[in-house]
Amino acid sequence: MAMERWEEALGRNSVLKDPAQLRAWETATYDTSERVFAVITPASSGQVAGCVSIANEHRIPIYPVSRGRNWGLGSRVPVRDAVVLDLSRLDRVIASDERFGCITLEPGVTFQQVHRYLSERNSKWFLPVIGGPADASVIGNCVERGDRIGPQHDQLSGLCSLEVVLPNGSVVQTGFGRFGETPLAPLSSMPAGPWLDGLFTQSNFGIVTRATLWLVRHPECLQLVSARIPDGGLAAFVDSLQPLVESLGNGFSTFTLWNGYKLNARLGSSSGARTLEGDHSSETWFCQGCLYSPSALMAAAHLELAVQALEASSLELKVFDEVSVPDLRRQAGLFLGVPSNENVRSLYSRKRGPVPDGDLDPDRDRCGAIWLCPEVPFDGASVANMIASCDSILRAFGYDPVIGMSVGTPRTIRVFISIVYDREISGEDDRAMRCHNQLQATFSAAGIFPFRLGIHSMHVANQATGPCWDLIRQIKDSIDPGGILAPGRYCSMARSE
Repeated sequence: MAMERWEEALGRNSVLKDPAQLRAWETATYDTSERVFAVITPASSGQVAGCVSIANEHRIPIYPVSRGRNWGLGSRVPVRDAVVLDLSRLDRVIASDERFGCITLEPGVTFQQVHRYLSERNSKWFLPVIGGPADASVIGNCVERGDRIGPQHDQLSGLCSLEVVLPNGSVVQTGFGRFGETPLAPLSSMPAGPWLDGLFTQSNFGIVTRATLWLVRHPECLQLVSARIPDGGLAAFVDSLQPLVESLGNGFSTFTLWNGYKLNARLGSSSGARTLEGDHSSETWFCQGCLYSPSALMAAAHLELAVQALEASSLELKVFDEVSVPDLRRQAGLFLGVPSNENVRSLYSRKRGPVPDGDLDPDRDRCGAIWLCPEVPFDGASVANMIASCDSILRAFGYDPVIGMSVGTPRTIRVFISIVYDREISGEDDRAMRCHNQLQATFSAAGIFPFRLGIHSMHVANQATGPCWDLIRQIKDSIDPGGILAPGRYCSMARSE
């Protein structure tokens, strides 16, 4: 029996089988029917490899989870019935390099842990964080290609030297680590030969048990930009922002946009609540950004570019620096790698009663939340048309259009649509999922596709056909012929799945 062998390898306390406890692992922020047969918790990459070997031998599907904070996208529930492989005990910071700004982690390490680690060492570097929970997994977010707040928007450009357990239990090193011990391993991701790192993101080809991330240097000068966008002026503002992001160049800025509904949800309020800027319509759009400059001269140039680009398309354009606001760096925490749970509060905005004062757990508290994550061309008309479609569909189903957008490159904008509701209300799970499906179908028909999927939307990739998908499935068949690793996750399906 596989369970007995896992207990022998890990200890009885590291194999969870109690049905009452397993129900929590089968719970997300929307209705799920997938079963968790057991939860196994290895404490090292060697134990992970051993657990995978046992699963492969007995043809038992396993589903790796780093921290399980994937709220709105499935939490820690597997795509299909499986044994969950909980990686949270692999929680070591292996190494860091202050000169070159890199840090090597295991998948159980959280954003809060990295922030504390760097702060205690008074590091000149920071790791950009996500808008989600502070105790989310750094590597889990990386391999999911999640979105971060900061100048390092493309996560793959700052990820290297992966240690990966394959579905047969063997362990591979990517990058320069394929050659053995070398000082190049944490410093470059592009050795001679095929580049493999991307294969292990948003896939079920292997389990990443270690990775190196490149950090961002604290800027010499910091400026915060905020703007209120005129009603009906979203397209014009987007078209003003695009050339600014292009002019600033990679690594010197980050911008987010959100509407009043999103802001009110973050504040734990309903429609019509006061926003940070006063009493505005929930339809009002806002922008906040950060300019990162290595010198005062560049800061002045960045400020000039921002004002010239955005002043005409904004009702209220404000730029704050460290002279006008001495504690600006503290206020700009999220932009400088300080994680926060504030955005998690938005998942409680439809719940009756106050948001809990202590630990926030939307799964436990039966918050309803389904996310959609489409990517859109950085074009004002394209963005405005998509937002109008979202608004119409969400309202037709009785939901507020809670929408935010993230800007990291001058080519596309990432959109975050939240269907937020109360799971305690009968019929809400079904209504919310029907709304999600209508939104997704509308986007696909318009040629707009997601950059990230939840367990509720894996069908978007699994339905895809063509030579590219055939190749992906051939890779899956070759390394996981039994289909035991995360079956159904993203677009790759082995013959046996």
